[in-house]
Amino acid sequence: MPGSGRRVVLLAAVAAVAGALVGAFVVWERVDARADPAGAPRAAIEADATITPLVVLFGDIVHAHVDVVLDPGRVDPESVRIRADFAPFEVIGRPERRRLSSRSGVAVRTTYTLSCLTGTCVPSGDSATYVLEPARVAFVATDERTADDTSIAAELPVVHVYSRFAALSSRSERDGTAWRVDLLSLPAPSYRLAPGSLIGLLLAGATLLAVAAASLAVLAWPRRRPAPEPEPEPEPEPEPALSPLEQALSLLEQSIRKDGAADQRRALELVAEELELADWGDRELARTARTLAWSEDAPPVAETSRLAARVWEALPREPELNENGNGRVG
Repeated sequence: MPGSGRRVVLLAAVAAVAGALVGAFVVWERVDARADPAGAPRAAIEADATITPLVVLFGDIVHAHVDVVLDPGRVDPESVRIRADFAPFEVIGRPERRRLSSRSGVAVRTTYTLSCLTGTCVPSGDSATYVLEPARVAFVATDERTADDTSIAAELPVVHVYSRFAALSSRSERDGTAWRVDLLSLPAPSYRLAPGSLIGLLLAGATLLAVAAASLAVLAWPRRRPAPEPEPEPEPEPEPALSPLEQALSLLEQSIRKDGAADQRRALELVAEELELADWGDRELARTARTLAWSEDAPPVAETSRLAARVWEALPREPELNENGNGRVG
């Protein structure tokens, strides 16, 4: 794969990582906001009441919790007051109040410690069921939308009280006991890590693993080998250089075919001069060439051609190499 293509793929992978991380962060925030128990209330203020446990024996201690979640921009947290009548239970000591603030709202929990020791709380039979009056939560609204509402109700659950004599007698019976299962007083689930945070981390980790796998695949992709360059064409062998005498003979043959008598005479004179200057020069051939050059009439073509052939045959041949590399004359 070309270098530019690999860079494009890696940049696309980085962009995919960035987009996936942003998407994971958005999903994380949305899920975490849904899972936040102290999230912003839908209304200006909301209230809920619980009692633990809901099934008790006469004389046992019971705890009542009134939880209020409010928007501090619409309700004054210091103005929250709770009015509750837990009859036939009696309140022991002063209520305990805890307040928790966050960026999304304020949560206020008021805890009451109750006991069932009065005559009105004694079960008439083996057990008694008490329906408690709803608790009232009073507050001062700072928002015009909630100015008309100065209190809300928090429903209290039903409490079952059993006689201790009935509990003792039930132990001796083989048919079972009169106890009820309390499925409403289970504690709220707790998490070491919030579900929204866990989902966001898992999405980010899965995205990083996918991008790492894609990067490894790109790096392992076989590279395309470049096509081999064509071999250069062999240069033509240089033509053997002609000696001055050979050049004169070529000029003489050309003048015989094309040029007139004047060029033929000049070529014959040039051949005569080169024959005289050559080491192996033939004086007889030189005189013949000069005679034809300076003849009264135009040099005959036949005699000039025969002279050129004789000179070509008289030229010394270069020694050729045999198979053993030794020189020999052909």
